[in-house]
Amino acid sequence: MESASPPEGPVTKVNIGRLTNAIFAFVLLLLFKNVRIPSFSDYLAGSVNTGEFGYMQLPDIFSFLNAFLIIAMIWVITFHLFHQLVRVDRMYLYLHLAMMMMVIFIPVSSHMNVMFPGRSIFPVLFHANMLAAGMLLAFLWWHISSEPSIRRPGIGRVQLECTTMKVLYLPATAVAGMFLANLDLGHTQGIYLATMLAFVLTTLYSRKRERFDREAGR
Repeated sequence: MESASPPEGPVTKVNIGRLTNAIFAFVLLLLFKNVRIPSFSDYLAGSVNTGEFGYMQLPDIFSFLNAFLIIAMIWVITFHLFHQLVRVDRMYLYLHLAMMMMVIFIPVSSHMNVMFPGRSIFPVLFHANMLAAGMLLAFLWWHISSEPSIRRPGIGRVQLECTTMKVLYLPATAVAGMFLANLDLGHTQGIYLATMLAFVLTTLYSRKRERFDREAGR
């Protein structure tokens, strides 16, 4: 007699995946709307010339590119964790939705850094936003790795270690960013570029280790 498989839960994986992609698309739309496009009225006002207006756009452009890369990195990590599931349970659903809520706030907290430059609370709030998103990702991975009933079978030791390192990079960087922001340093959101580099290097290192283990096992 075959054992009954655990119930899927309140929402299926397909629906969660569709909702997640829709939320990320909405977040990118919010992010793009924060970039000011030069208009005809800017030239009619005559307050700045073309070169000055372009220079004034640099903080917006940097903020947009940085936030876009951060959102892309979170999107990759989120779906990497998502593919380690065989089913969605209630705890995963609640943690996932809470993490999505933190992602929605990224364009807002990022834009506040441009609107209120200098010494203010907004850089700290941006890093606090990233810390909350990173901690929820870490809780998601902890829940997946500690629940065999929802985890995809056959995940190797190297992949487990690699994923654990990746989900810890974001909250660790956020803590460092909050420290730097309290020192009144400018453009502290750029610290997440180092996180993205560490993310890529960890992926390459894990693939090299997996290839070495396969060759050693022959």
